[in-house]
Amino acid sequence: MLNFFKTKAFKVGSFVVALVIAGAMTASAMTYMPIKTGGVENVKAIQTLVGATADGKVGPMTKAAIANWQTANGLVADGAFGPASAAKANAGSTISNGFPAGCSSATGFSTTTGMSCATVSSYPAGCASAVGFSSTTGMSCAGTPGTTPGTLTGTFGTVSNMSQISSLSSEEIGSGQKEVKVLGFDVTTSKDGDIGLSSIKLTFDSNGNNSLDSDRLNDYLSTVTVWLGSTKVGSASTADFTKESTGVYSKTIQLSGAVVKTDTTEKVYVSVDAVSNLDSGDIDSDSWTIAVNNLRYIDGSGVTTTDTITDADMANVNYVSANDGVAISFVSFSTAADTELKINVDSALQAGIVTVNTTSDTNKVTLLKGTMKLDGTSNVWLDEVPFLFTTNATNVDAVTPTVYFTIDGTEYSESMISTAGTTESVNFNDLNKTLTAGKTYTFTVTADVNDIETSEFDEGDYLSAALDATQRALVVAENDQGDQLTDGTEMTGVASGTIQYFYSIAPVVTVVSASITPNDNGSSAATSATAKLKLAIKAQGGTVYLNGDDESTAAKELITLAVDGGDATASVSSYTYNTTGTYTTTNSAADNEYFTLNDGDTMYVDITAVVARGAGGSASALLTGMKGTAILFGTASTDDTSRSVNSLSFTALTDILKTGQTSLSRTSA
Repeated sequence: MLNFFKTKAFKVGSFVVALVIAGAMTASAMTYMPIKTGGVENVKAIQTLVGATADGKVGPMTKAAIANWQTANGLVADGAFGPASAAKANAGSTISNGFPAGCSSATGFSTTTGMSCATVSSYPAGCASAVGFSSTTGMSCAGTPGTTPGTLTGTFGTVSNMSQISSLSSEEIGSGQKEVKVLGFDVTTSKDGDIGLSSIKLTFDSNGNNSLDSDRLNDYLSTVTVWLGSTKVGSASTADFTKESTGVYSKTIQLSGAVVKTDTTEKVYVSVDAVSNLDSGDIDSDSWTIAVNNLRYIDGSGVTTTDTITDADMANVNYVSANDGVAISFVSFSTAADTELKINVDSALQAGIVTVNTTSDTNKVTLLKGTMKLDGTSNVWLDEVPFLFTTNATNVDAVTPTVYFTIDGTEYSESMISTAGTTESVNFNDLNKTLTAGKTYTFTVTADVNDIETSEFDEGDYLSAALDATQRALVVAENDQGDQLTDGTEMTGVASGTIQYFYSIAPVVTVVSASITPNDNGSSAATSATAKLKLAIKAQGGTVYLNGDDESTAAKELITLAVDGGDATASVSSYTYNTTGTYTTTNSAADNEYFTLNDGDTMYVDITAVVARGAGGSASALLTGMKGTAILFGTASTDDTSRSVNSLSFTALTDILKTGQTSLSRTSA
C-alpha cells in the first residue's frame, strides 16, 4: 500500500515507527543481557541505549529503535536484541547521534559502558576501508550507514507510487557476466518531503527448474547489487542469502545514500553477477524468478516505513507464492553477450591504376579498406587475421615483398613468402588487440610493391587483398570468457579489396560530364539520341600516347565505344572528338592521328555520338545509351599499335564511362 495517512503507529500494509533520539544514560556502566533473559531494568537500559523511551515495556517503538541501532552497528536488524546485540552493546556500540553508547560527545567516558567516548570504529561493520560496500550489511563503506533524517527535506515524505520497468523481464545472464540488470521499478514520492531508502528485501525462486538442475543460488550468482539510477546503493553476497525453503532464497539488503527527492520519480534497479563456471547441465533447463518483498524508507521526521509490495503495487514484481516475480534465465556467456564481429569493405577505395617505379620499390600501396564492428556486450581479444593476396603476375612475391595490416592506428607487418602461385594467404598474428564492445574499427591492408621486371612483374599486372569467408574462419578472436567466436554467427561479413593495376606510366581518367538527349522525331517516339561524354585524361609517371578519332583503325582509338542497353539492333555512330587542354597533336585530322601528353599534362576530350535503335528488334521502347568499354594507350609513339598496346578496362573505370540511358523506339517493324 502506497497512499496512506502518516502516523507514528502500526497501519495495515505498512510498518511505521518513530525514531526518537535519546540522551545518554545516567546510570553507571553495566552489562547488557538479551531481552528474553534480562529483567525490566535490563530492558530500560537497552531502551536508553537504542534511543527509545525507558519504560521497561518492549513494544513496537522499542523494537523499531532496536532495529535501527542494530543497523547502525552492523547487525541483523530484527529488533529482537538477542545474544549478538548484547555482545555488541557490551563491547561498545554506536547510536544514531554518531557517538558510542552512553556518550553525547567525543569527550569523557560512556555512562553505560565506561569506555572512552573518543573510541569510534574507523569503518562501518564489515568494511576494511572506506571503499566499496560492507560484506555483512551490504551498505556503503564510505560513511555512516543509512540515511539520517537530517539529510532529508520535509518531514512526512512517502512513496506515492511504484511501477515496474517492463523492459527488464526475462533477462539472460551469461557465465561470468557482471552487473546484469534483471529487475527494475520506478519509485515516485509525494509532495510532502524527501525519503531515504534504507533497505530492500529480495527473493530468488528456482521452483521452475528441472529436477536435475541445481537449486542453490550461489551455483548461479555471486553478488546482488541495488542501484538508484546509476548509483550503487547496496550490495550483498549470495552466500549471505537465507534459504527459506528448497530453491527459495531471500535477503534484506541495507541501502545507503539512496535519497529520493520530494515529488520525484527515481529508478531502482537490481543487478547480478554470475559465477564464472555456470554448469551447462544447470542452465539448459533452468527457470528462476526474482521478486521484491518489501521496501523500507525513512522520512525527514525520522519515521521509518516498511512498505510490503502487493499485487496492487506491482503484481509482476512482488512475491507471494512459488515462481512469483520477474523471470530470469542463465545461458552461456556468448549467448548472453550476443557478440557479433561484423566485417565490411569500405567502398570508398576504388580499383585503379597505381604508378610504380621501374628501378625501386613503391611503398605502402593501399589494397583494401574495411571496418570491423563489434556488436554485443563483450569485448573481443583479436590475435590473428589472415588475408588472401591475388595477382596475375608470375607469383605474389614477385609483386610484393612485404604486406601490412593496420587497425585502430596500430600497424602489423608480414613478409610475403616465396610462392609458385598467383594466390597466397598471409596470417597477421600476435596482434594482441582488444576490441571494445559497441565500437567500429577501421582497418587497411597495404603492400610494398616491387619495381616492374619484365617476365615476372609486367606493366598492367595487378594485386588484390581479401578477407573472404575462408580467411574469416581462421580469424582468432575470443570473447571476455576466452571462448573463440563462432564463424558465421559471431563473425560475419567479408571485405574484398578492389584490384589495383600497376604501371610505370599510365593515364588517369576521370569523367567530367555525361549526358544523353533524345533527338526530335516529330509526333513519333524518338528512335535516336545524342550522347555526350567528356573525359579528363592526365599523364602520370611519364609520356602517354593516345590515338585520335581519325585513326583509320577504330579498334585502336583511345576509347572503345559501345551501346549501353537497347537490343542487338542498336548502334553508336557518327562520333567525334573535340580536344582541349595541354597536349600536342600529330597527323591532325589524318590517318595515324595521335596525341602526346607529357607527365602531368591533362587533355580534355569531348566525345559526341549518335545512339540509335535499328529496324526490327523489340517492339517495345528500350532504355539505350552509350558507354566506353576500354581506354587504350601506349608509352611509345612508334605506330598505332604501340600507342594502343595497353588497355584499361577494369570495372571501376568502365562503370563511370557511361552517358546514361534514354527510352528509344525501333525505327520500323
